[in-house]
Amino acid sequence: MKRVIIFGAGKFGKNRYKCLKDKYDVEVVAYADNDSEKWGGRCNDICIIAPEEIQQFEYDEILIAVIDFEVSEEIRAELRKLNILDEKIVDLATSVKYMDIYMEPRFGWIQDFGKWVSEQKIKGSVAECGVYRGDSAKFINKFFPDRKLYLFDTFEGFSEDDVKFEKCLGNSEFNDSKFALEPVFRNTSVGYVLKKMPFPENICIKKGYFPESACEINDRFCFVNLDMDLYAPMLNGLQFFWERLETNGCILLHDYFHPNLPGVKKAVEAFEQKCTDKIFKTVIGDRVSIALFKG
Repeated sequence: MKRVIIFGAGKFGKNRYKCLKDKYDVEVVAYADNDSEKWGGRCNDICIIAPEEIQQFEYDEILIAVIDFEVSEEIRAELRKLNILDEKIVDLATSVKYMDIYMEPRFGWIQDFGKWVSEQKIKGSVAECGVYRGDSAKFINKFFPDRKLYLFDTFEGFSEDDVKFEKCLGNSEFNDSKFALEPVFRNTSVGYVLKKMPFPENICIKKGYFPESACEINDRFCFVNLDMDLYAPMLNGLQFFWERLETNGCILLHDYFHPNLPGVKKAVEAFEQKCTDKIFKTVIGDRVSIALFKG
């Protein structure tokens, strides 16, 4: 059994404990944290220590459990100053080895669909629009290991024009939410996303505003994940990929049931009104997404 110290006694580190213990058969010997008010306390009934106390414990790895990648790099630098070897430091947010700690119903569904696509010998590449930090892209890459994966994103957050357009739709659910009132999805980078990919050789990054970023693509697709949150980009995504989708292929739309993002459902409705193809639509069990299949 591997002995580990989790660096980060916040919500992220606390919630990953059970999965680490059950799936990876590790023993968490301590939590470390930079917040002195937590020292001497307990997280998941495990002691919380100051970073300087780490060397008092026997461990195989230190697992950095924070969401912000800049904070993660600061912690890594701090651990190096404590003479902790790089090979013993693992960032849970980017680790391929521990990627299954993020498994949720949506990713389980993508796994099953990936197997089915392979069994049915359905051709085509895969894609995601709205990558942010790559937390869903890494599973698409893992579960479609023999397919090219196109990743579309500005890597700079929402377009101001798209937000203005969304506000003009008059949806108070959106206009009063954080998505309209503050900058979101900007704290990411191409390099950070690529670190998470199990098969980076299959990745094709398309940075820029969609669909202009796709203008040179001449490919067919078996699976596409649309996660762009707003009406205009989601409608553009549906229009672009549907005509390039293989028979029995799927477009998965995240946030279809999100209460603060009604533009997603409106985009699907607008697309369905004009599409002459047979569309099979179904929920996938994650309470937020809907899948569209091409018959």
